[in-house]
Parts: sequence; structure tokens; C-alpha cells
Amino acid sequence: MPGKEDKKVKDIMLPLQDYATVFWENSLRDAMFVLKNTFYSGCRAGSQAHRSILVFDKQKRLVGTLSFKDIISSLWAMEKDEQWDGKFTKLCLEQASRKVKEVMRPIPSKRLQIQDSIIDAIDILMNQDLEMVPVEEKGDIVGMIRTVEIFKEVSELVEKEKFS
Repeated sequence: MPGKEDKKVKDIMLPLQDYATVFWENSLRDAMFVLKNTFYSGCRAGSQAHRSILVFDKQKRLVGTLSFKDIISSLWAMEKDEQWDGKFTKLCLEQASRKVKEVMRPIPSKRLQIQDSIIDAIDILMNQDLEMVPVEEKGDIVGMIRTVEIFKEVSELVEKEKFS
């Protein structure tokens, strides 16, 4: 639509306060509880359930994220054995005592600014193979962009064009 200005990253990002959080010294057991409850409480009509939580250090700085995939990957990364039968339960319970900082995914060094375009967000997400990208304003991280926010924007634009 000529003449219409595109939305910016700030218009579609998820503010940090919309995320559940843990500290990196927490156990995976604690983090799994938070992630599970956050995911299922977010499964209401029209909402986007969070598949990850934000991780902060002792100084309350955002240092990472923890997702379902990160937790499952921690199981996969353990020593492999010829005899797997009966080890799943033991492995899960052993992993639960690990610290979040041992399993979390560090916050990417690539950042978006609130005035960046959605195309800039797509470029970083795709070229860096990231699940989410932090959004900064004046040097502070204020939100996150995920592919789901971009998809929602794309689908709404296409639907609006089709039905207008």
C-alpha cells in the first residue's frame, strides 16, 4: 500500500515485563516449573504462549533465555550409553538439579533498536539462526522480537489487504 509507513520493531515487540523470569543460579527444576506454568497459562484464545523464559544474573541484568529445547538439549548432551532402558527417569531427575546458567542460551550480541524496521528483525533472526532478538532503547533491553510476532504482522497485513 503506497504511502503507508511500515511498523517498526517497537510496534510488535514483546515488552520484557511480559516474560516470566528466573535467575541463572536457580535450578532447572525451578525454571521448568516457571516455564511450564507460563506456557499453559498463556494458552488462551488469541494469546501467544511463551516457549522460553528470561534469565537474569545477580545484578538483575538480562543474560540469557531458557526454552523447552534448551532443557531437552541438556538431556541429549549427557553421556550416551549402549543401554538406555530405564535411564530416562534417572537422567531427568539428575538434570533437574543443574543451574540454569549451565543450560541457558546466552542473549545474542546482535540487537535491534526500537526504531529498526521489521525487515531488520527478519534479517537478524534468519541470518543468525536465532529464536528471538533483544530490542534496545537507549542502551537498555526493553523487549524481544520472535518469529511469531513477525508472522502475526505478516498474516494480518495479508488478511487486511485481501478483505479491504
